[in-house]
Amino acid sequence: MTIPEAAVFDVEQGLMELPGEPARWIWAFTCPTPECECRTAIVLCVEGSRETLVERGRPVADAWLAGGPHGHAAGRLRGVTAFAVDLDTRELFPPEGDEPLDASAQPEVRAVADRLDDDVLDAIARVWCQAKGKRLPANPGSFGSKIEVEGWRPGDRVIWEDAQRSLRGDTYVFGDRVFEAVELYCVEPECACGEVIVHFGPLISPGSPHPGHVELDGQEATLHPTHERLRERLSELWTAYRARHPRYRERIARRSAAMHGLAGRIVAAPPKPEVGRNEPCPCGSGRKFKKCCGAA
Repeated sequence: MTIPEAAVFDVEQGLMELPGEPARWIWAFTCPTPECECRTAIVLCVEGSRETLVERGRPVADAWLAGGPHGHAAGRLRGVTAFAVDLDTRELFPPEGDEPLDASAQPEVRAVADRLDDDVLDAIARVWCQAKGKRLPANPGSFGSKIEVEGWRPGDRVIWEDAQRSLRGDTYVFGDRVFEAVELYCVEPECACGEVIVHFGPLISPGSPHPGHVELDGQEATLHPTHERLRERLSELWTAYRARHPRYRERIARRSAAMHGLAGRIVAAPPKPEVGRNEPCPCGSGRKFKKCCGAA
């Protein structure tokens, strides 16, 4: 599922084969507007070959290339399973509209959505970047360089996204609350503990309580809520995490090995220099620090 990092985007880069049986292809179309940060992709799928999908999905490709309403075109297709998926939350939607889709009432959609694993969604996320003319983020520590992690000290676990390239978030929606799962790994060279922490925190609502974390040690998973009243929410999040990553132990073992491979390259980031209140803000806005990021 290698997608070339070409400067000119080809709409057929969204064509990819799903893992598993029976053999099926999908065609993913992300939002083409560069300034739009929406994270949904329209997915088309048919029973049959890649050529059949290209033939039936061509009206959507033509609408996308013309800057027209490709979601509307997708909704009008016949003989094609069409839906939209959020790359971070994995929520499903109809090709048009923002009301969540009840996939349980549409088994053909559920059958395709259940095969959108991490590799497929990462591939669609690469298409998202390229369709918007964005460069794919570089891996921290490319070419064997040191990986600087803010506040890190020897013995600390390291967040996966601080050391590895990540194209998607792992977010969970519960009503009006959105939570993010963050995995922390041991990077000690000689350690064989195998312990991993999956931390769940609020993503949108600042000041909302953190439900807590789950500690994985071998076959054991121990819930550590930040407060006993949050145990139920932490349990719900852990259940959702396992449903999303049914082979989560394999995923974590693979990631743990990758993080151990970075042992010796993780270093503490140098402290940020203090900025005077009347100095230019380091964010590059051109405003004084006290009127920008340093505002109370």
